Amino acid sequence: MFHKNIFDNYYEISNQKVYKFSFEVIELSAKDFKEAIKEGTWFVKFFAPWCPHCQSIAPIWTRVAVENGNYFKSKNFYVAEVDCTLNGDLCDANNIERYPTMLLFNEGVKVDLYSSKRDFDSFTTYAKSKADQYYTPAIEDLKDPSINTNSDHDNETLVQTNPLGTVVLLNASNFDLLTKTGIWFIKFFAPWCTHCQRLAPTWEELGHELQYKVNVGKVDCTVDSGLCQRFNVQGYPTLKLLQSPDDIIEYKGSRQLSSLRDFAEKAADARVLDISVTDLDRIKKTDDVFFIYLYDDNTPFNILETIKGLSRSFFSVKFYSSKDPNLTAQLKIVKLPALVVLKDELQKNYPSTSVESFLNRDALKNWIQSEKYSLVPAMDSENYEDILGGDRLVVLGVFRSFEGTQIKAKKSLKDIAKLYYQQIKERSGSEDGRSVIFAWLDGTRWSDYIHRVYGLSKKDLPTVLIADPVSNKYFDTTRSGQKLNLMDQEQLLESIHDAKKGYLVGKSTMGFVERIFMDMFSYGEHLQKTVIKHPFVSLIVFSLVVGVVYRYCIVPQIRDVRDYEMGYSNSKVE
Repeated sequence: MFHKNIFDNYYEISNQKVYKFSFEVIELSAKDFKEAIKEGTWFVKFFAPWCPHCQSIAPIWTRVAVENGNYFKSKNFYVAEVDCTLNGDLCDANNIERYPTMLLFNEGVKVDLYSSKRDFDSFTTYAKSKADQYYTPAIEDLKDPSINTNSDHDNETLVQTNPLGTVVLLNASNFDLLTKTGIWFIKFFAPWCTHCQRLAPTWEELGHELQYKVNVGKVDCTVDSGLCQRFNVQGYPTLKLLQSPDDIIEYKGSRQLSSLRDFAEKAADARVLDISVTDLDRIKKTDDVFFIYLYDDNTPFNILETIKGLSRSFFSVKFYSSKDPNLTAQLKIVKLPALVVLKDELQKNYPSTSVESFLNRDALKNWIQSEKYSLVPAMDSENYEDILGGDRLVVLGVFRSFEGTQIKAKKSLKDIAKLYYQQIKERSGSEDGRSVIFAWLDGTRWSDYIHRVYGLSKKDLPTVLIADPVSNKYFDTTRSGQKLNLMDQEQLLESIHDAKKGYLVGKSTMGFVERIFMDMFSYGEHLQKTVIKHPFVSLIVFSLVVGVVYRYCIVPQIRDVRDYEMGYSNSKVE
């Protein structure tokens, strides 16, 4: 196969990176993927080297790139591939569930999933049609040379976003004035904080990376404590994205430059796109989960503005709007306005009772928050608090990275989730008690976590368990003691309902010390009653405890400190 790394294809004009066309298959990685696909149209194959189907189409893929090179060059169209065994996170981000998967990207946005035959003619026909569809001639090519575009009129003054590519120091006197326009990504910090010091160079680099895209700021909480209190800063550094007074998002993801940049850029690109019924099938192919706001000419305009505001708060999910009556009919909506979420053919409607209910921003926000994940999302460092931090039962699949068994296991878990929600729908949307969310975890990447919390090792994978965050327990066996089985839909569905009713025997997700503290807190009320009822006995017991602690813990430490100050030491070099 012919492969070329994308970094070999850059040349510079006035310090600006320009992509040089390649007549070969371009090999993309997590490091360069987003930068590469942001311009032009990209036909990308996601594959695994061990996959027989991937091996059989490899020479065909190369031939498509080489033999159509001149045509693709004229259309700013590229043929590329991503090895998922080396770029697991990138493939997860694009929801790759089988190999090979071919996706089409235009200007950085996923626009289509290739689902036709895997031969040279089919690939070529598809690629050329998409190259024509998405090609836009350069502005210079569209100019009429007879028109003088120069003007003596002054340009209207505009507030540019991050024009210098720097981090702005915000304080009490300039904060409100500067942040009232544009999107701001702000670091609240303290100079003495070690984590803040580590993040400082990355934050300065982020300011440069987000030039003309997102404003980047910082607030010194030791100087402007009032600002930090106003934004409920509880620790350092705290990173918050400000889009408006009502749209403030705390960033809790990775502190790597690429993660910070991707987060901010997605927020800047968030918008509500208007669609019609003809767009629905295409969107279903590219988006695992998305929201559609349906309305008509009689709907108050400010509801759409509320939806647009919320779309900026939930920018990781796509939002669409439509006045198309045919789309309203296809989604079986009988009353407008309506907000629906679709995920893997599953549709849920916002439980509104009147037009006025759409003006309750908090209620809308809470519903979107509860429905924003795909049917079976991948759990990672950015969403685990949402998934495991609430009061829902979590049906968690734990799989090995990029093995054939993972694809089969994920499909099985998704099928069970579909069946569960179908049962809920048949009961008019009632979940008979606690709600449930399905998710999966990469057990290879999170091997330490699954061993510490669930006692799992690699040989136990793939597996499934039911986690109960409220009680800090998990269930891995049925009511009769059988191990939960991903391939037994009936058994797992029955166990989910048993977990809701408290019929399953759980295991603790906490360590020994954590359990002691939880036991102490659970006995706290009982202890308080005992002290009140028997104050004299309680005083004697308390005095004895304090004496023991002082004798065996405090006195030795005092002696060690005194010896150290006098120049003595009993410490050993390990």
